[in-house]
Amino acid sequence: MKKIIFILVFILSFAGCSNASEATGADVAVAYANDFSASAKAVFGENEATVEIAKNPMSISFFVKSPKELEGLLAEVFDEHAKISYQGMEQEIKKDNLPDGAVFLLLEELFEDLGKGEDLVLSTKDGKVNVEEEDFFAVLSEEDLSLISADFPKYKTSFEFSEFAFAPSE
Repeated sequence: MKKIIFILVFILSFAGCSNASEATGADVAVAYANDFSASAKAVFGENEATVEIAKNPMSISFFVKSPKELEGLLAEVFDEHAKISYQGMEQEIKKDNLPDGAVFLLLEELFEDLGKGEDLVLSTKDGKVNVEEEDFFAVLSEEDLSLISADFPKYKTSFEFSEFAFAPSE
């Protein structure tokens, strides 16, 4: 009889642990309030680019590594402006003057929404956290909440993330 009780307690303890590990909007907000960096493959329409991304408290930067025609382009988004640098030229532009669906603005929106954590619709399945919002669908790693992918159907734009790293907490 003691063996049966022990086995039941053992099984129930695992059942209780699985629910405790589900991510919340607050967990996501804490993770994305910190600095991070990542590489991403962006597919927008029939175009594709590889970018390096870095977020800090003041700005988000996007450095284009490919295609060759755009290699070296740097976009920095801060406050209500974006600064674009390419081949020695630099232009500061109000974000309102940029086209809807600009790749770096979509990512900025994604990071801001994740950083707020409010009203995020989250579900956990197969070691991944799905975030479904009006403008995007994102997949995070359940382990550390790092971005795996994001899709913006309205703009026919998607991202696959790699080398995602949160800065160490102080």
